[in-house]
Amino acid sequence: MSSFTKIYWRSSGVPTWGLIFLIVLSVIVMVAAENVKQRDPIVDDNYATMVNASKIMREGMQVLKPLRAQLAPINPEFDPQRSGFVGLENSIVTTNHGGRESKQTTVNPNWAAVAVKLMADAGVKEGDLVAVTVSGSFPALNLAVYSAIEAIGAEAVIIASASSSQWGANVPNFLWLDMERELREAGVLSLKPVYASIGGIEDRGIGIPEEGIRSIRNSIENADINLIEPANYQEAVADRIAIFREYSADRQYKAFVNVGGGATIVGPPGIDDMFKSGLQEDAPSRAFAVDTVMGYFLQEDIPGIHFIGIKTMAERHGLPLMPQEVVPVGNGGVYSATIYNRWLALGLGVGLFAMTWLIVRSARITSLWRRTGESGKSTKPMV
Repeated sequence: MSSFTKIYWRSSGVPTWGLIFLIVLSVIVMVAAENVKQRDPIVDDNYATMVNASKIMREGMQVLKPLRAQLAPINPEFDPQRSGFVGLENSIVTTNHGGRESKQTTVNPNWAAVAVKLMADAGVKEGDLVAVTVSGSFPALNLAVYSAIEAIGAEAVIIASASSSQWGANVPNFLWLDMERELREAGVLSLKPVYASIGGIEDRGIGIPEEGIRSIRNSIENADINLIEPANYQEAVADRIAIFREYSADRQYKAFVNVGGGATIVGPPGIDDMFKSGLQEDAPSRAFAVDTVMGYFLQEDIPGIHFIGIKTMAERHGLPLMPQEVVPVGNGGVYSATIYNRWLALGLGVGLFAMTWLIVRSARITSLWRRTGESGKSTKPMV
């Protein structure tokens, strides 16, 4: 006698042709949803503004390039476009490690178009108020955000950190605050921060040599910007929130825009990666375990726009990585962005579900009818 028990199983009655039909139909639905897309209405409505912002950014890049070259030689190995927006590996005003490839990727005027699109996605329009924080780590992205705000015609309350990580605006006497001051004097920009801090660890420049602190203070003074001098991390966060509240004049901010990964903005390691790059309206609960500026705005139901994870953002918006040549305005997937046709996708999904239900239901009825004899008793599966 065999030690194995034989089990006879009878299927639910769905015929093979029905299963094959559903598989083919599912593939057709997936292909249709992927290929029948529509242009992003945000891009269509803001195309001219995106181009205008990129032109402003390009003009700013052209103004700053010769000024940077006068202060320190531009190494084409590190800055292939000789743009002046990729700084030094180290200097007396450098705070911490920074990725050179990310800084090279930002040297593209079409980042201003990305900034316009993200702000438009957040609902920012002409005359709206936005809160902005920047540091010196990504000067090209700072210029992109400023250019976008100028092109949209929005108003901004800006708080800056003057120091920079590696490869950013870390050339002494040519920090981001020096750059934007030159751009205001040249008439390219009108925006100006209301406050600035030293930056770095705890926003107090811990680890920066005294010579570097003096250089940073000098740049803040030359830019005629108020100085934030917090005693610790918690105070640095509280100071920024208080400033944003004070300068809003009881108006509601439409969005909060941040460039870089400053700890006071998005928290220390372990918390900062809870805030995703790009546009966000919420974050995991762990993100709010520590007080941060980004967390404050999200809890106030104000969307945040976070420029971090630059190479991923570039790929998402169709911009090249580490461009070796000057990129023309209007070049990039951000200008031709498409989105899923939601109504089509919903219709296809409902149709697929209905067909699946119909085939399974019909198969069960047919199977039941076949198993029912003239006596009206159904035949049970044998086990």
